Amino acid sequence: MEKILIAGPASQILGVKIAQELGIESINTEGKTFPDGENYIRINIEDETLIAGKEVIIVQSTGPSASANQNARLMELFMMIDSVKRMGALKIIVVAPYLAYARQDKIFRPGESQFGNAIFNIINNFGINEFYAVDVHAPIILNECSCKAINIDSMKLLADYIKSLGAKDIVVVAPDKGAIERSSAFANYFGENVPVEVFEKERDVKTGEIKMSGSLNLNDKDVVIADDIIATGGTMATAIKLAKANGARKVFAVATHALLLQQAKYRILKAGVDEIIGTDSIDNEVCRVSLAKIIADYLK
Repeated sequence: MEKILIAGPASQILGVKIAQELGIESINTEGKTFPDGENYIRINIEDETLIAGKEVIIVQSTGPSASANQNARLMELFMMIDSVKRMGALKIIVVAPYLAYARQDKIFRPGESQFGNAIFNIINNFGINEFYAVDVHAPIILNECSCKAINIDSMKLLADYIKSLGAKDIVVVAPDKGAIERSSAFANYFGENVPVEVFEKERDVKTGEIKMSGSLNLNDKDVVIADDIIATGGTMATAIKLAKANGARKVFAVATHALLLQQAKYRILKAGVDEIIGTDSIDNEVCRVSLAKIIADYLK
């Protein structure tokens, strides 16, 4: 079956790179927001028979737009799926490197919505054939997807990049207990005996305020603080300050999805980080590692 790739507005560079890895044609999109706030998107073709009968791969990260609007990115994704479905695509594969709302998978307070799960109720209604995401915050929510759903691990790619910078005597620090499992898996890519340390973190569920503490022996160590997402950077900046205070030689702030919202870059740099490292799941200035090849390998 002939394949074609559609690069959504949030993933134009990554989409083209994946298409090049697969050796297939890519098509871009054009979009806008109407005065009443409604989204508009059009797949940039003049002949709809280009889609009919094809296997269509849609690549659209659902991280924040320039106006920090993740909802717009989701709507664009839904509209692209709807469009290729209408045009007669025989098979639809969705690649959403960053999946919005994946952190809303649990109920912490009465009356909350478990909307991470509900996202898949919407996607399932479109009847897609395969779904791929990268380092989903709570991979268990992929069980809500009615088709084949794959969570791609980017940690080896990130570890390889850090090693290429000449990092040595590495210690992986988990910014909180919830990140221990991920940090331990990440440490394995640096070697069998790379230690994993953890700070104690408390977050007020109402205000979001963070308190962190811990005394670690990090003298002359290169510290890697890894998380799946850096949003406003509060947790990461606090962990960096503690790592520096505990003697770290260098500190690398690493995330698959470096959203870097509000004053995140300032906070993290002010805390003393040596480098912020992200992937092209989010197209911004700290994107150091491309997911194109690993995604293409799964698609093959």
